[in-house]
Parts: sequence; C-alpha cells; structure tokens
Amino acid sequence: MVRKNNQIELAEVLREFETNGIIFSTDMVSDRTSYPKNTISKYFNEKLIGKCVFQSTGRNKYTAEGVLELSNEQFLDVLRQSAKPKLITLEKRLHDKLIERSLDGFTLALEVYNRPSLKNRVEAFTIMMVNAWELLLKAELLISDGYSTIFYSKERSISLSDALKKRIEENDPVRKNIEKLIELRDQAIHLLIPELQPQLSRLFQATVLNYQTRYRNEMGNAPLSGQSVGMLSLVIDGPETEIAVIQKQYGELTAEVVDRFMKSFTSSSKECDSNEFSIPIDYRLALVKRKDKSDVSLTVGEEGNKAVIIHKTVDLDISHPFHTKEAIILINENQNLVNIKTGAFQAVLHKHKVKVRKKSDLHYDIDGRPRYSQKFIDWFVKSLSQPNWLKLSKASYQYFLINNRNNKKATG
Repeated sequence: MVRKNNQIELAEVLREFETNGIIFSTDMVSDRTSYPKNTISKYFNEKLIGKCVFQSTGRNKYTAEGVLELSNEQFLDVLRQSAKPKLITLEKRLHDKLIERSLDGFTLALEVYNRPSLKNRVEAFTIMMVNAWELLLKAELLISDGYSTIFYSKERSISLSDALKKRIEENDPVRKNIEKLIELRDQAIHLLIPELQPQLSRLFQATVLNYQTRYRNEMGNAPLSGQSVGMLSLVIDGPETEIAVIQKQYGELTAEVVDRFMKSFTSSSKECDSNEFSIPIDYRLALVKRKDKSDVSLTVGEEGNKAVIIHKTVDLDISHPFHTKEAIILINENQNLVNIKTGAFQAVLHKHKVKVRKKSDLHYDIDGRPRYSQKFIDWFVKSLSQPNWLKLSKASYQYFLINNRNNKKATG
C-alpha cells in the first residue's frame, strides 16, 4: 500500500511539471517524492521514457507529456508493465464503466451549455450534470462499500439523494450545491427557463469546479485533460429576475415557484458563503480622471445624469495573459540582473505566497494552469533590484523542499 501511494505521489509530481511546462531532473523529482534518485532513474529508463516522460536538451533533463491524461490506475499500469493479465473484479469493471459514463455526461453538459443556438441549454445542462454526479458518486460507493450498497434491489439502483447521504456530509457546500441541482431538475417545468440563466450560472459554475475536484480525487487526472478548458467558464452576468415578467411569460404558478426558489437560493448562498455552493459575481469601484475609462459613472445634484451601470466580464487573456513560460521570458526580457529559470521562479512564488489565493491581481488559477498579470511581471522585475531578494527566496524554497522530503521519508 505504501509503495502504491508513493507511485501516485510520483504521478502527481509529473502532472505538476507537465502543467507548468517545467524541464526537470531526477534530482528534482527525488526532492519532491519519497524515492531516492536511483529509483527515479530506474522508473524513467525502464518504464516511463517514451511514454509520458521524454528526454530534453542536456544531460539528465526531462519533460512530462501525457501524464495529465492518465488516471492513477493507468499510471500504475504503466509502472507495472506486467505480462500477466490483471484480474479485474466485478466491482472494478462496473466502477470504470460508471466513471466513463459520468465523464461523458459531464462533457455533454458543458457542450450543450456552450451551444448558443440551443434554447433549452439550461435544462439540458442540469439534467446531464445531475446524471454525471449520480454516476460518479455511485462509482465511489462501489469501491468504498461494495456492490450491494448502490442497489435497493437487484433491479433498482439507489437515488442520487441517497448516494449523497452516504458520500458527502450534510453541511458540506458541495452537497448543498448538488441538492439545489436536484431541486432544479425535479422542478424543471417551472425553474429551468432561459430567464434564470444569469443567476443559475453561478450555481452551475460551482458544480463544474466541484466535479473536477471530485473526479481528480477519484481518478488522479483531470476530467478534461488534454482538451480545451475554455468551456468551463459558465458564469454570465445579467439583471435580477423580475417575477412580474416571469408571471406574464409563464403564468402565476411558475412565478411563485421561481420566487420561492430564488429566495431559497439567495439565503443558501449567504448561509454557505462558499464558492463550492455558488460563484459570486464581484464588482469594484475605482476613481478615474477620464470618464471614458470608467465602468460606473456616478453623478450628484439636480443636474446629475441618471446613473448607468455597465458590467464588464473579466477576460483572462487581458487581465492575466501570461502562463508560466511566457512570464519567465518576459521577466528576463525586462531586466539584465539575473537569468530567471523555472526553479527560481517557483521559489519566488512559494516564498511570497503568490499562489495561496487562486484569484488575485497577480495570479489566477481556475483550470489548473496558472496565469499571471502584467502587474505580476512588473512586481517581479522591480523586486529583483532589492538586495538578496532572490537569494532569500531560493533559500526559503530549498529549505521547504528538504524539510518536506525528510518528513515524507520519516513517515513513509
């Protein structure tokens, strides 16, 4: 069991290197895992080279490619490379089928939601997403508690609500999020209407991110590894739903159901206060000298104009346009004090806790691939002129890596 956990730890390190485009050595991998350098070299030379690890320029330099697409079990199979067929139990066979169907449902939910011509995409997304969650949680139950736990009888499997009770704590925001999706599905005729999309998109965005995390915990790899992740962004802005308009369009009964649901949703959002339940839409006010540079125009007095508010969606290609490789290149182009490499870059991130928050004006991470802003580049370049700034960052990171490796070996 310990050996298996160590091998999964190796997979996680290689996934991180692949995500960030890092060229690494066996020493770097050894520092991040419980394996000595010789064992890493043996794994590379005998099992991984040419499959998901490839030699780069220079001696003992490698790149990872394709590890993100492998689940933990698939990665372990690559390391085993046994000629003997592996015995697959009934539970494992059904587990893999459920996971496969769950992923299909998740992908289809995203595809239909992002199809502009589809008028009922809110309804289609909800139904497919609920189905994806049901299959994923039942797959988890199958492995954790056995075949019989996912069935009421030989011909009828348990409901998603019962699977939720078995797998996720009652007050967990993830569970509350899924329960709201179930409520939407069950009241589809009243609640799954296009007018509610701006509000529901906050719930949908949270459930997509929750699913990604849950899937990765179960399988090791991200559900959309190697594919475009642009369709993961579901939040859209829009006006609050007007019940009078709903009543006029769909009738009094639908308006009453929508009103109750939206009040319950707002109350639950405040109570949970968690991005795992719903994603908030935040706005900021800033004082600017030029009127044409403002998003919000404020005036006072009798001659003041009626306030007009214009909401702008944040475009990551504008606010945080640089991935790791691009950021390092720009930092080196804008100063000649030192040639920054990947190790030094990561040391600065760790020392100054740039990645502690997934979203900031310096760093943004929503799909597992970090992005950096121009402000981050400027801050990094300016900080390099401070005496010992980079040296202290490297020393702090090196101490962290050594201490982390020693702790792992002590507990391994």
